[in-house]
Amino acid sequence: MKRCVFLFSYILTFCVHAQEVDDLRLKMQEEQQTISFDTFFFEALKQKTIGNFDKAIYALEECQDIDPKNLAVLFEFSKNYFELNKYTEAEYYATLGLEIDPKNIYLLRHLKEINLRQNDFEGAVMAQSLIVQQYPEEEPDLIFIFLRAGKIDEAKSVLIKLDSEDKLPDSFASIKQSLLQDKTQAFLEHEVEKPLPLTTLAQLRLTFREEKTYAAMTAILENELKTKQYLDLLEDSTMALEFFPAQPFVYLMNGLALNSLRKYEEAISVLNSGFDMIVENPEMESKFFEQLSLAHKAMGDKKKAAEYYQKMLDSNALQNP
Repeated sequence: MKRCVFLFSYILTFCVHAQEVDDLRLKMQEEQQTISFDTFFFEALKQKTIGNFDKAIYALEECQDIDPKNLAVLFEFSKNYFELNKYTEAEYYATLGLEIDPKNIYLLRHLKEINLRQNDFEGAVMAQSLIVQQYPEEEPDLIFIFLRAGKIDEAKSVLIKLDSEDKLPDSFASIKQSLLQDKTQAFLEHEVEKPLPLTTLAQLRLTFREEKTYAAMTAILENELKTKQYLDLLEDSTMALEFFPAQPFVYLMNGLALNSLRKYEEAISVLNSGFDMIVENPEMESKFFEQLSLAHKAMGDKKKAAEYYQKMLDSNALQNP
C-alpha cells in the first residue's frame, strides 16, 4: 500500500513538473513572438519613412504571420499600398481594419483619400459622412467632395445648411460666392476641374504673407506634407516656429520633416519641446509619439522606440474607447 502511495505521489509530482515546463515553454514562445513582431513592425515603419514601401510590406507580412488581425498592421499595409498607387489592395486592408474597429477615425480618413484618388466619390462621401458623425466640424469637407464629383446641387445644399447654422468656415467665402451666384453649369464644371484658388500652395503662401495667420500656415504645412515636399515642409515649419511658438502642430510638422530627412537627433529635440505645448489632445499626442518612436528606432534605441510606440497605442485607445 505504501508503495502504491509513493508511486502515485511520484507520478503526480512528475505531471505537475511537466505542466510547469510546458507553461514556461509556452510563455517563452509568446515572448519571442512579441519581440519578433515588434522588430518587424518597427522595420516596416522605418522602411515606409524612407520610401521603401515594398520592403515595408515585406516586414508587415512577417507581422501578419504572428498576429493576423492586428489593426496597426492592417493600417500600415493599406498606407504602403496607397503610396505604391495600388488602391485595390489599399482599400482591401483599410476595410479589414474597419471591420475590427468601425469607428477608427484614422482609417476612415484614409479610406476617404483612397476613394478620392480613384474618383470614387460615392465611397468618399460615405466615408466622410461616417467621419462627420464623430467630428461634425469636418462636414464642410463634403462640399469639396461634391464639387469634385460635379454634384453642384449637393454641394450647394451642404453649404447653405452650414451657412444657416453659422458653421461655414471663413475659408469657404469664395466657394460660397461662386455657388450661390447665378452662373451656368458649364462655368461651375470648369471651376471644379481646376484646383480651387484658395487651396493651391502658391495662393496659401500669398495669403500668409498678407495676413500672417496661423490658419494659413497650417494649410501650407498640411499641403506640403500631403505632397511630400519635405524640404519645403522643414523650411516653412522652421519659420512657423518663430511665428507660432505655442502651437504643437508646428513642432510636429518640423519633427516629421526632420525625420523624413534623416535628421533624427534634431527631430527628437523639436518633438520633445513641442510635446510640452499639448493640452488634453490624445490625437496630437499619438502623432508625436509615433514620430518619436520612429526617430529612436532609426538611431538604434529600440527600448525607447518601443516605449513611445506603446504610448502611441495608449493615446489611440483614449480616442477610441
